[in-house]
Amino acid sequence: MGKRVTIYDIAREAGVSAATVSYVINDREGQSISEETKSKIWHVINMLNYKPNVFAKNLRSASDMKLIAVCAESVGYLEKAEFVNALECLSSSLRGNYDLILRMPPFGRITNADAIIAYNVTKSTFYDIGNQNYIPLVAVNCLVDDKLFFQVTADYAALKHKADAHFAGDYEFVCLSPADTALKAQIEQTFDRVTFVNDGKELRNVNTRNILAVHGIIAEFFKTQAAEVLYVDMYAPVCRQTADCIGKALSHEPFDTHAYKVEP
Repeated sequence: MGKRVTIYDIAREAGVSAATVSYVINDREGQSISEETKSKIWHVINMLNYKPNVFAKNLRSASDMKLIAVCAESVGYLEKAEFVNALECLSSSLRGNYDLILRMPPFGRITNADAIIAYNVTKSTFYDIGNQNYIPLVAVNCLVDDKLFFQVTADYAALKHKADAHFAGDYEFVCLSPADTALKAQIEQTFDRVTFVNDGKELRNVNTRNILAVHGIIAEFFKTQAAEVLYVDMYAPVCRQTADCIGKALSHEPFDTHAYKVEP
């Protein structure tokens, strides 16, 4: 059995005093503790799986079904159609005692989940979710670059290598526009030609005959246009890695790697 985590361990990891941790846990009034410090303490508590006595009555048995909330900011009909595929893939990858619950904006406090997957959200939305929910949180298709959280994205450099070998010439990467601007910029920097689409009109405006696609709805559209299409299913590997991260996060074991780039 591992060493029992104490309030002093929390204080050391958060870089604060044990008294400050105690004030935050017990919600003591009259203390000038910043929201940033409170948030950091709660995330360290979650990371080390510390169980304050004030929460003991709310703890579920480890054998119970774990509920995973999926938070997404899908707006257009293309995104919503693809999000259904993502949910199916996540459900298939999360084998065992897991069940998915879908949350749409505004997210706020999520009281009925054991962990959260933030799927294709902006960085600011991700931190809004994290600052209101002190349970394991995994960023999928969002670059947060924060060691407190797991992050899962596609390896676009590996995807480009695969497409370069397939087409041996010019092609265009056509994909749904990511909500996260940093991820969008990474894609633009990786590919010579990339077009982000949000609706059918934008799809019809693409004239290139060689198309790289990672979304099934986009691949099927261009196949009907007699284009040469390389469809690479990124859902399956990304969802498998996400499921692995959920398992690690819920185990509360220390981890060295928090950011994963998944190869196609």
